[in-house]
Amino acid sequence: MRILVSGFFMGCLFLHSGIAVRGIAGIPKQPINLSVKGEFKGAVAVARLKWRDQSENELGFEVLRAENGKEYKVVGFVGTNTVRYQDKIGRYISGSFVYKVRAYNEEGKSLESNAAAVWF
Repeated sequence: MRILVSGFFMGCLFLHSGIAVRGIAGIPKQPINLSVKGEFKGAVAVARLKWRDQSENELGFEVLRAENGKEYKVVGFVGTNTVRYQDKIGRYISGSFVYKVRAYNEEGKSLESNAAAVWF
């Protein structure tokens, strides 16, 4: 039997037959293997993050950063299946910056990835 998908809304696939089939449910799996490399572009400190996406149901990822041992704050968002982020921290920056990434969808947020640090 051939089924044609006519739409996707709130985690449900709606089929031509009028039957709704639940998509992949639940909170996304956490990203793993986060790494970060630092570089300067002129006077601007840039952190390049890379991670492995384990989930199949995320809407995107939140990037969190802690500066010099302080509290983590969300500094960016990327979309589904994205595994890289470039954080332009600022001009003439020095110090330690620690990052984590977590996936999210309409059901909630994943556990955070491992922490990865860079020093400028």
